Amino acid sequence: MSALSRLRIAFVIPLLRGRGGWPTATLGILRSLAAYVEPVLIVSNADRDAAQSLFPGAEVLTLPEIQPNVAGSLRTAARMLPTLLALRSFPRLGVRIVHSLELFPAGWVGDILARREGVPHVVTAFGTYGVIWHRWRLTSRICSGILRRAACICPMSRGTAERMLARFAGAPARANIRVVLQGSEFAGRVPREAAERKTFSGGPAVISVGGIKPRKGYHISLKAFAILQKRFPGASYVLAGGGIGNEYHRELLEQIRREGIRHVEFPGALTWEQLDPYYRKADMLVMTSQEEGDHFEGFVFVFLEAGAYGLPVIGSRSGGIPDAVVDGETGFLLPPQDVDGIAQAMIALAENPALSRTMGMAGRARAEALTWERFAGEQMDVYHSVMGSA
Repeated sequence: MSALSRLRIAFVIPLLRGRGGWPTATLGILRSLAAYVEPVLIVSNADRDAAQSLFPGAEVLTLPEIQPNVAGSLRTAARMLPTLLALRSFPRLGVRIVHSLELFPAGWVGDILARREGVPHVVTAFGTYGVIWHRWRLTSRICSGILRRAACICPMSRGTAERMLARFAGAPARANIRVVLQGSEFAGRVPREAAERKTFSGGPAVISVGGIKPRKGYHISLKAFAILQKRFPGASYVLAGGGIGNEYHRELLEQIRREGIRHVEFPGALTWEQLDPYYRKADMLVMTSQEEGDHFEGFVFVFLEAGAYGLPVIGSRSGGIPDAVVDGETGFLLPPQDVDGIAQAMIALAENPALSRTMGMAGRARAEALTWERFAGEQMDVYHSVMGSA
C-alpha cells in the first residue's frame, strides 16, 4: 500500500510514559503499522511531549485524561468528566477508523469519537483492564455499550477474550471478536545462533523475569525449585524484577530461609542489555503466574523472550499464557498451584538436555512467528474487514 493510500486512523492511547505494558504495546503497534496508516494520536495532556518525541511528524491531539490511574465507578467518572466536557469542542478528525488501545476508559473516549465521526470503532483489550470494570454497575453498563457498538473487539489473548465474554453479560458475544496476538521484537534482537549454540548445564540454572508481586507466583515457583534442588543441589534460581524490599519480597526471603533454599538471587529490575547474560546462562524460564480475581496475565512476553534464546519454558495454565506457550512443544503448562507438577517439569528438563534443546528451538520458532510484522498484517485485515461492513 502506498503512502498516498494510507488509512487515516485515530488511535486513543491509554499511556505513553514509562516502560510498562501500555507504552511498550503502543510503540510496537504504531511502528508496525507505520507503512499502512496515517495515525492521529489522541493522548492525555501529560503524554503530549512523549507522543511528539516518540512519533515525530504524527498529528497529536490531547485531552485532559485518557486512562486515569484510579479504580471504581464514581472515582473514574469524576476523573474523566473534564475529558467528556472537552470532547464537546474537540476538532473533527476526518478519519476512517477510531482504534482504542484499551477497553475503558480509553475505549469510552473512542466510542464517543467514532459515533461522532460516523466511522467504525475497533477496541484492543490487553488483560485485566479489559475485564475489571464489570465490578461496578455504572462502568459495567458503559463497557457493555462500548462492546455492543464496536465494529471489532481485538483482545490480545484468548484468555482475555474468554473473560470478557464471561463478565459482560454477553455484550462482546454480539460483537465481532477477533484475537490479535501482540507482536514482539525478541527474535530480531537476539541472533538465531544464540539459540542454535545453546548448551545446557548440569546445574541447572532457572530464571524468572517479572515484578516481585504475588500475582507472579514466585512463592509457588520457589517451592517447586526447592524440590528440584533436592535432586540437583547445585541448582540456582534468578528472580529478576522490580519490587525489591516490598512486603512480598520480604515474604519470599523468609520462605527461602525457612525452607533452606540455596543459590537464589534477586538482581532487581534489569534492562534488556542487563538481562542478556542471565538468559544466556539459564537452562529454563519458569513463570507460575497466579490469578487474583479479575487480575490475570493478559500475555506474558518473557516466554517469547526466553524462546528467542532457545530456552524451554514452564508456565501456569492461566490467562493469556497458553497463547505464549505451546504445551509439550515449547515447554510445559501446569495448573497455577501445582507445585509437584511444576517441580517435575523442571526436573524433566534438567535431566534431559535433548528435550530442553528441542523445546528451546521450538520456542525460538514461536518467537520468530509472533512478530510485529505478523501483528500488522492481522490488524490491517481487521481494519479492511470493518470498513467493508460499515
